Amino acid sequence: MLENLQLPEVDPATPIDDLIAMLTTPTMPFATTEAEVNGRMQTVFAHQPATMRDALMMFYGHGDREYLVYGDTRLTFAQTIEKASQFAQALVDDYGVKKGDRVALAMRNYPEWVIAYMGIVASGGIAVLMNAWWKSEELDWALKDCGAALAVTDCRRAEYMMATAEELDFKIIVARDEFTSHPRLSDFDAALEGKKPMAWPEVDMDTDDVVMMLYTSGSTGFPKGAPSTHRGVISVLFNWIVIALCLKMQGKVSSDPDFQPVMLVAVPFFHVTGLLPVAMVSAAVGRKLIIMHKWDVENAFQLIEKEGVTSFTGVPTMSYEFATNPLRKKYDLSTLSELGGGGAARPPEHVALIKKEYPNSNPGIGYGLTETNAMGALLAGEEYVERPNSVGRATPPLMSVKIVGDDGKECVTGDRGEICLKSVMNVAKYWNNPAATKAAFNDGWFHTGDVGYIDDEGYIFIVDRLKDIIIRGGENISSLEVEGVLHGIKGIDDVMVFSLPDKMLGEIVGTVVVTSDPALTPEKIIEETATHLAAYKLPAQIWLVDEPLPLIASGKIDRKNIKAYYQDLWRSETERNE
Repeated sequence: MLENLQLPEVDPATPIDDLIAMLTTPTMPFATTEAEVNGRMQTVFAHQPATMRDALMMFYGHGDREYLVYGDTRLTFAQTIEKASQFAQALVDDYGVKKGDRVALAMRNYPEWVIAYMGIVASGGIAVLMNAWWKSEELDWALKDCGAALAVTDCRRAEYMMATAEELDFKIIVARDEFTSHPRLSDFDAALEGKKPMAWPEVDMDTDDVVMMLYTSGSTGFPKGAPSTHRGVISVLFNWIVIALCLKMQGKVSSDPDFQPVMLVAVPFFHVTGLLPVAMVSAAVGRKLIIMHKWDVENAFQLIEKEGVTSFTGVPTMSYEFATNPLRKKYDLSTLSELGGGGAARPPEHVALIKKEYPNSNPGIGYGLTETNAMGALLAGEEYVERPNSVGRATPPLMSVKIVGDDGKECVTGDRGEICLKSVMNVAKYWNNPAATKAAFNDGWFHTGDVGYIDDEGYIFIVDRLKDIIIRGGENISSLEVEGVLHGIKGIDDVMVFSLPDKMLGEIVGTVVVTSDPALTPEKIIEETATHLAAYKLPAQIWLVDEPLPLIASGKIDRKNIKAYYQDLWRSETERNE
């Protein structure tokens, strides 16, 4: 496996670009070449596994090393892959999953989540990852949109899905939790019984078949399905492996073959960051995962000390707590060498604070989207400390980046425009949504909706957002989706939803509500909204007004100036309360 690869000896000061050029030459295992994918020439790895089932066999090579740790559950790589093979057999033989069938996966972070994902992608089915914080209405919409043939959940999500399962006539496999017997429900562990480990179902799969789909919130109100192929997902894994090997050659990762990195997991697996850079990359490089039940900073400190955690990746608010919570002084956190962040912007002052409190660790940031399978740009260590406003350079060797102006032409260095990303790792389109596909994908380039520029060293800086979305602690929230629910509440005449700045979460949901009903209160609005939307989408601040919202000349709401007014008001109110 990777720990046994014979790497060339190099000067540790060799730039990473030179190391990647060395590792991707034609004679190397990670050689790159040009190939036609979806009618366009793309840079690809010449020797990567064809399908995720083949990739699972690569993971199996880590053998008896521990992979998934959750409470008292401790599974090795071999045990995990064996269970995944048994689950894949059950899906095909007992649940009738056929190639291309969509299998919904919705549960908390459990070892069974990872096993189920691996089993689905090895069965020929398409793993459709659903947000475990969604309520019944949100799950109902997504299940119908993807045309789910089966679902794998925990007990809570099974309850939320039951009415939809009856309507669409599919079954639900329930993991870990006890549940009341029902004809539509069956037990996850029971599904594995009697199945021979490592006997994969005989299903023909092609490298460019769709293997999974995540949903991403955007400015259009409803989430959009982002389907990825085997080739795209495995390309992400190989790209990360190449980066890991470069760090090893630079002496930033232990060269001891017995060393095993250990990552603390607090991000959900249903997010693209939790799935790929955390769960699947860990499977590829032999990294142990310590899975938290829910985020609690002291519990995180306890697990770091107990398990010898070497790295952590979470939304920036989590690493900020690492640096500021006084309880950190009670625990031995000396093994922690990487403090990564992603999913939302990290204030520059947080970077300096993390480096001050953890001087032997490397703070890092990643920029990527669901549509790019979490890949885009990376920045870590001293480079990040020196450029805390940047998200890094385009991730080599597969990712390309350009900045496009309003005229559709590429901007010159330093000019602002929309950030566009291109690679074989990107999804090629949205699920059953040609209009959104046409708007976001152009000649292989994905238009991110983020406004930024590239400096003369190739570093990307994000300065604004074109899309009308709110990013709360790494969760994308569509302003229009929240507005749609609020408009349905009796007594609300008009409404606008927008982001408000927040030191901990980056952004929170704010709204101004036009009403003439004196009985309507912010508390009643929240109570009604909570019956339709997940908790993270609920407004944190509501302003009630009785005057119509200002309009622009076309008769539309003046969204830009309304947002600016209430953001300034919020900043003033927040400063007074500090």
